[in-house]
Amino acid sequence: MRFITPIVVILLHVSPAVAQAIRVTGTSVALAPPADFVPSSRFPGFERADLQSSLMVSEIPGPVADVSRGMTADGLATRGMTLISSTRQLVDGRQALLLKVSQPAAGMTVHKWMIVSGDARTTVMIVGTFPKEYEHQIGDAMKDSLLTARWAVAAASPDHFEGLAFRISPTPSLKIAGRMSNMLMLTESGRMGPQGPNAALFAVGSSLAPADLSDLKAFAITRASQTKQLKGLRVSEQGATGIGNETAYELVAEGTDIATGRLVTLYQVVLPDPQGYVLMQGMVASTRAATMVPEFRKAAQTFRRTAP
Repeated sequence: MRFITPIVVILLHVSPAVAQAIRVTGTSVALAPPADFVPSSRFPGFERADLQSSLMVSEIPGPVADVSRGMTADGLATRGMTLISSTRQLVDGRQALLLKVSQPAAGMTVHKWMIVSGDARTTVMIVGTFPKEYEHQIGDAMKDSLLTARWAVAAASPDHFEGLAFRISPTPSLKIAGRMSNMLMLTESGRMGPQGPNAALFAVGSSLAPADLSDLKAFAITRASQTKQLKGLRVSEQGATGIGNETAYELVAEGTDIATGRLVTLYQVVLPDPQGYVLMQGMVASTRAATMVPEFRKAAQTFRRTAP
């Protein structure tokens, strides 16, 4: 389980297709979105519903060199993406990797412009996604928008909940560590970045798109099986649970960590949401599951909705 934190980049040029730079809520990045894009309520960035297009900012704790190494044709192919182009750009005085990729999604092909920049401590990734059929209409404006990215002035004490439509409280063992896109992280150390091999992590975030939750149990099991760090997942506990006055589905499962071969216990809650669902996942080495699964439950029970 590895993460990475914020970074930023600045105004190179602004095409007539993009507006004035705006700080992206919940991040330290400012960006000038293409015309008619509006701030998203689901993730840090902007979207335009009529073109099924979005611009999303992810700040990740960790060296940009580590992230950039995976941005090759072979590396992207493992994530279902085909590399179209890759160039180095100077953005806000910083070296940045500018990529264009294609990817099948929801029965169509989407194109993505991506900027990756950062330093030895933090990385920022900005991704502009749009259906291939709108390439002529929005493709250039997406690229131009990415190149307006810049650092905004970060607050001395960042508000980790800025722009989120929920709140979570820390527990005696889990402290709020930070954000990755629309996902809030709690760790035992209270810090982002790589944790020890036995350290626990609890993450909460909203889905980026609607989902079919008519069979909540089946969806929860399928969603757990999609946890990328784990393989051979075996569910040991599951059932409906209450979060506040809402009904959710909770499960506990064990799988093998792909990177280390260790047994890891996964705690998961899926809570239906008007725009999709809220996902809560806690992971810890199975040798500590008896201690940490109750802490994950405590954290999940503090969830409450708020206006973003």
